[in-house]
Amino acid sequence: MDIKSILEQYIRKAVKQKYDVELEKVHLEHPENEKWGDYATNVAMELAKAVKQNPIEIAKSICYEIRGYELSITEIDKKYKIFEEVNFVQPGFINFKLSQEWLFSVLYLILADPEDYGSSELVNKKRVALEHSNVNPNKAAHIGHLRNACLGQFLERTYEFLGYHVEVQYYTNDLGVQVATSSMGIEKLQDIKPSGYKKYDHYAWDVYSKMESYINENDDLKKERENLMHKLEDSTSTESIKQKELAQKILAEQLKTFQNLGVDYDVIIYESDIVALKMWEKAFEKLKQNENVYYAAEGKSAGCWLVKVSNSAKGKEESEESKNTKENKNEEIEEDKIIVRANGIPTYTGKDIAYHMWKFGLIGIDFGYKKAEFGTQSKDLWLTTSKGDGQKNISFSGVDIVLNVIGGEQTYAMEVVKKSLEYLGFKEESQNMTHINYGFVYLSPKTAQNLGIDTSDGKEKYGMSGRKGWGIKIDDFIELVDEKLMSDHGEFESLKDVRNGAVKFEMLKFNTFQDIVFDLDNALNVKGFSGPYIQYTYARTNSVLERTNWMFDKSLIGYHLDIMKNSNINDKEVSVLRSLYKFPEIVARSAMEFAPNILCNYLYDLCQRYNTFYNELSILNAPDEFSKEFRLMLTSSINRVLSNGLFLLGITAPRKM
Repeated sequence: MDIKSILEQYIRKAVKQKYDVELEKVHLEHPENEKWGDYATNVAMELAKAVKQNPIEIAKSICYEIRGYELSITEIDKKYKIFEEVNFVQPGFINFKLSQEWLFSVLYLILADPEDYGSSELVNKKRVALEHSNVNPNKAAHIGHLRNACLGQFLERTYEFLGYHVEVQYYTNDLGVQVATSSMGIEKLQDIKPSGYKKYDHYAWDVYSKMESYINENDDLKKERENLMHKLEDSTSTESIKQKELAQKILAEQLKTFQNLGVDYDVIIYESDIVALKMWEKAFEKLKQNENVYYAAEGKSAGCWLVKVSNSAKGKEESEESKNTKENKNEEIEEDKIIVRANGIPTYTGKDIAYHMWKFGLIGIDFGYKKAEFGTQSKDLWLTTSKGDGQKNISFSGVDIVLNVIGGEQTYAMEVVKKSLEYLGFKEESQNMTHINYGFVYLSPKTAQNLGIDTSDGKEKYGMSGRKGWGIKIDDFIELVDEKLMSDHGEFESLKDVRNGAVKFEMLKFNTFQDIVFDLDNALNVKGFSGPYIQYTYARTNSVLERTNWMFDKSLIGYHLDIMKNSNINDKEVSVLRSLYKFPEIVARSAMEFAPNILCNYLYDLCQRYNTFYNELSILNAPDEFSKEFRLMLTSSINRVLSNGLFLLGITAPRKM
């Protein structure tokens, strides 16, 4: 049941009937003050200019037309009046107030099918390739990658909940500048030993940063690295085989980090396999035939191949952090994008075009696939292979939709990939490719200080730079949160669940596209806008239900309908009801807008309403049987919605806290 869609149909019908206008879109919102109703539309004001009437007169006309419709819906073999009131107000809004009996029916819908409440099967299992995390296999993952992974897991779960078939891809660049730097460091920096580190990727972190600083100061080392990169492109070379082993070793450690956060994947895509299967060469042959791809015979890009790109494709102004994460920090962003350097090596963007052609099944080549044996997740994890030793009866190519969770510094490059697909005639695929960029993660001064960062300069926030070797590893960050929880509460059974709830919620509660400042005290505040607060409220509902041994029995539908009909409900209970029905709408909107903060805000508001109800009205000592039963139904419905909502955020709902 999608009440918002039903209401949109009523409005479209009324506008067509009264003004013979076909509305493309109906704008609906929830008024901030619920006394105005549950939904409001400004359609009258939008129509005023076209039909040359006063907005309030249009609103009145549409309002009267809708009142004449049979505003009802059949659920549970019973017809319910949907709206209690349909009114118009100045300067031309139309407000809709849901009926109490319809709000009651929502409880039954939740309890009759609790695990699926809020889900949908409207898209016929369209396949989605969701790419996220993508830590280069040269060092440990840092908290910037943590936000990426949290966003990715949220999108995986919400899109699956809405009926899509999501395949999670982890792209590992085992050929680029950074892995070449690490490979050189492993060979040359004998003073750094892996035995002195908890994890091998932590050792690799220090090796990489130190080697990078040496290379920046030595032209001979720069040439040596460039030569090594050429050798790595040949999958049969000794250097390539050795590098593959190193990358695999570091990747295994990275996956352990994400395992600790409950994040998993479906397939690991190796860049070296893209090169070995000559996907790039096949894509490049097609690109060279297009008039929008050209060879530069002169100028600063002489000897390079470029894709024509308009100024509109350029990404947002780069911060210092974004500059530090570029594939080549000396590369200038031009109006047109280099896809093959003068030395003949394709850029990351060039290979990314071929990669996305593979995603959509446009290149006529596929990998083989082998099951991974990292032991970091319960579901199967596949690895690409180009050696003919993989299974051919499965494929991750040929999807309908591509979602890439990649930092904002790659906006320009992602636009080049989209434009290249369009140039090649794949307009639909280009439109179905979306780059979900996200803001940087900073630390509050206090949190930074707790992690050993010098904060004597008095900055308001502290970032990181992987190239300079300073920053916060996810593993160290998790350890800090665990220590804080144990210091405050001692050892407890759900410590890992609460830690992950705190971390993930803090990463997701802000607008995806804005930078965030992570503060540990805020993240762990059980009384504030935090994951533990949502988890605590869930545990509270669970405690109430366990104390009463209350269970919902579908066979007693008549009894439950009588309860809803005869209950004299309080305004605090109505407040909870007026939030519960929004959950399916919130899930769809937060997924489609790539905005987990919408779901976070909703869950926080729902918890506040329930806790107000819980603190002011007795459940176990309700004044009569009907009131007690109704309040238990309400509590159980809250329990289920919180459980579903937390799951979609990648957070476990602990039964006790």
